[in-house]
Amino acid sequence: MAALISRPYPDSMNNNSGLAFVRLGDGETKLLFGRLIKTIDQWSMPRGQSTLGKDLRKVLHYPKYQYNTFSPFYYGIYDTKGICPFHELLSTIYQHPKYSTYANLFVNSNYPSTKLLHQSFIRDYRKKIILIINNETSSQKLTALNAWTCEILLYPNNGPLFWENDKFRKQAIGKIVDAAKRYRNRLFLFSIGALSKVLIHHAWLENPYNRYIDFDSALDQMTKSRVTRPYQSNAELNYDPSYVIKFDTNKHLFRVSSVD
Repeated sequence: MAALISRPYPDSMNNNSGLAFVRLGDGETKLLFGRLIKTIDQWSMPRGQSTLGKDLRKVLHYPKYQYNTFSPFYYGIYDTKGICPFHELLSTIYQHPKYSTYANLFVNSNYPSTKLLHQSFIRDYRKKIILIINNETSSQKLTALNAWTCEILLYPNNGPLFWENDKFRKQAIGKIVDAAKRYRNRLFLFSIGALSKVLIHHAWLENPYNRYIDFDSALDQMTKSRVTRPYQSNAELNYDPSYVIKFDTNKHLFRVSSVD
């Protein structure tokens, strides 16, 4: 079903390459199909089609992304059991199947490697990172994050509810498009839940020569200095055998491989 992210990750940036990766987890799948959503992130969504759900569907329906040779756009797909038949989810995605991978790439049993990945970002891409996080991050933590980022964009924690407001939606998209326009060969790390998926689409359309990576809760310990999900304190709580990240200590590269 899925194709691996074949290029070493992270690899060296150059002027003619980029990457986008969005994760379609249970929340995003429920938004797509108008299911009731209750989260631990201080927001919920009633049953029925929301504006964010409609926009997310438009993103997935976008005609085959250009630039795939040099700037591939990957989707991480989630097990939709209990939400919708799996083929219904796949039918909403117009991107080529070879650009599909695993939604839980950075969490659960992969999380220890993800933390090493974050450390490599701070070391190798210092002052070349744009963080897109929610506004519940403390001012003290923001000061610490500013030491190694070149910019931090803040969005509200309950952004999916604000998305119903036309003015907010326009401003939210405009903010990320402006940042994408101002930078090239930069690393954009997203952790704003369902909004990330739509905003990455708009950023990539503006400038496909950055890297736009949807980490979501896997960034929380780094940006909030606290555990927000069970897997962060017990990575083996949910073992994901499909894909794992391996760190090559000799080459200092992260590779994605499958385990059967």
